[in-house]
Amino acid sequence: MKLTTTLSALILAFCIAPSIQALTIPSVPTEPIYFEPPVVEATDDIRLKSCVQLDNDIRYLHPYSYTYKDKFTEDKYNAAAVASVTLDYSLNGILSVAYLGYSALVEDKEQRRMLQVEQQIAMLQQVKAEKHCFE
Repeated sequence: MKLTTTLSALILAFCIAPSIQALTIPSVPTEPIYFEPPVVEATDDIRLKSCVQLDNDIRYLHPYSYTYKDKFTEDKYNAAAVASVTLDYSLNGILSVAYLGYSALVEDKEQRRMLQVEQQIAMLQQVKAEKHCFE
């Protein structure tokens, strides 16, 4: 009995084996998973500016490199949303979860904006260094 079971399993395997194909591995995405800001390159117009003009551009950009959004723990709306989710998961709780998602989206947008301004400032400082300003 055991021999016939094994023999029938082998015959079945030989019959099915030609129809079985190897699994193909899906391609790995080449795009980065996380946000990578583009590198800011200096244009010819920027390179032609004087040291004082470059310094003024940096000075005018600095206020845009700060965040004016409250931190997550200091935002009273986030605290109210977390309390609402914790205490009640009805319509108010669902709306609170939606607000927390919105708050995270705004925070991400704010961080990207500040990073782009900081890169612009770094590029202007690099041009100043190449021109040997204020030595």
